Amino acid sequence: MKIFSVANRKGGVAKSTTCVHLAHAAVERGMRVLLVDLDPQRNFSNSFPATSDDEASTALQLFADGVTITPEVISPNLSILRAVEELSMLGAATEASLKRFATNLRALAKGFDLTIIDTPGVLGIAPPMTISGLAAADAVLCPVAVGKFEAEAIRDLWRYVHMVKAKHNPRLNLLGLLPSRINTRSGDEMDALAQLRTDLGKIVLPQMLSENAAVKKAIAQLKPVWRGVRGTGHKNAANEWREMTSYVLNVLEAK
Repeated sequence: MKIFSVANRKGGVAKSTTCVHLAHAAVERGMRVLLVDLDPQRNFSNSFPATSDDEASTALQLFADGVTITPEVISPNLSILRAVEELSMLGAATEASLKRFATNLRALAKGFDLTIIDTPGVLGIAPPMTISGLAAADAVLCPVAVGKFEAEAIRDLWRYVHMVKAKHNPRLNLLGLLPSRINTRSGDEMDALAQLRTDLGKIVLPQMLSENAAVKKAIAQLKPVWRGVRGTGHKNAANEWREMTSYVLNVLEAK
């Protein structure tokens, strides 16, 4: 089982939307996928239909000792550990708690090919969800906004991910920064994106996700943007998300 995390300290950069589309793309490849929502806002969880399984475990149980974890089955190849509000009440991460989280997650490995972890928009060790997701992961992707005032925040994010790799998880593969929700009609944003690519080079993924109403509508309808495409703008969005998900899944499968 490969464990994949998405992280950024900033909200509104399409972390959950990225996770949703990667989940759909992986299932379409025939992969057995486990979703783990560590964000108490529950956007990732709410993007998939609830079942009548009241006995299913939640993501909170990944932080507990001596528990049997039973994911909620959404479809034959798709299961989930949904977020709950109590995640925000967890104490600061410790070496023991990071190990416990990773051990609990790895115990589920036989049933899945890929785990996708959505993390909240917070870094540090308290609350412990983001660092736990990174310390357990095989790979991390960081969706980022671009603009005049984003450069230092992006550098801080990348330094944090490197810190987690150095101190807690040497196997963590840093896939890179994914420019997201880009307003392609804004000369300032496009200039900022060009500058980001110049400054950081291969750290920035070759793909770009533009701001597009079709994506928001698709998420509201609990489906990926490439289903039921109508119109040129929708087609462009579908192509962007298809290209991004294919790139990420190909990299993960190659590792």
